[in-house]
Amino acid sequence: MTAKFPYAKSFLASLETAGKQASTIEQYELTLADFFNYEQHFNETFAKDQLLADLTENDIQAYLAMLREQRQFKTSTLNKCLSNLNGYFSYLFSHRIITTLPTFTIKGQPLTNRQQTTTWPEQLAAWLAMDDLHPYTRLFLLLTTKGYTATEMLTPGFYQQLNAITFTAVEQAFLVKLRAYLRPLQTQSGSSDLFLKQRQRGTDPHITLAALHKYLAGDSQRLGVPLKPVALRQDFMLWFLNQHRTTEPTEIMQQLRLDETSLEYYQNLLRQRDLRTLKATKTD
Repeated sequence: MTAKFPYAKSFLASLETAGKQASTIEQYELTLADFFNYEQHFNETFAKDQLLADLTENDIQAYLAMLREQRQFKTSTLNKCLSNLNGYFSYLFSHRIITTLPTFTIKGQPLTNRQQTTTWPEQLAAWLAMDDLHPYTRLFLLLTTKGYTATEMLTPGFYQQLNAITFTAVEQAFLVKLRAYLRPLQTQSGSSDLFLKQRQRGTDPHITLAALHKYLAGDSQRLGVPLKPVALRQDFMLWFLNQHRTTEPTEIMQQLRLDETSLEYYQNLLRQRDLRTLKATKTD
């Protein structure tokens, strides 16, 4: 598509240089073209001279409100739009094209429905297909549903575990994209591992747990879902146990890679949640 917004050529080139996927770049284009089209029609101050300096935080907020109220955008979609706008204006600000950042104080909205996170494994297939989510975020989510902890995933040599895991067709399709993403990093580092630094400093090519948290935090805003490893693992375990209430404990322990003590811990959490749900139902 032909981009229709100021500094489109240089901004899109910066996204390509940063290694963004083609689908992600297209989403930036769509968001920004729509935003500036809206401003030209409904923002008299900007429409008059079309100066970037005339765009304010209130204009961004008004656009987001329109998406929410008139187009009925979901919170996760609104957060993606805000993330795209913030990326664009941050680029302009860093290159001194604008002197103020209109998105600086605007934060993505968290999903208010707790059900969105407690049932997140049901959204995994859709998330794996979202190329605007970082491959490491999607890989972490996928491996979490296979029973692995973040520490295990980041351990050197973990890639060998993939051969023993059964993947669905959707998961395999993601892994094809992942391997394409990792190929130059693996060549550069001489490592076959999965979580590798994009820019290697020092002798260790692996990202740290803190770095993984940063990838997750970045995509958390895009999804409108808090992506915290411990909470995601617990939500997955409870979701799985809820789906397999009649399954033999030994089978569950094998599939989730849990020992007996850990299984009892999660089963107890599930019982506590069941009791809270029951009490809430009686209160209503």
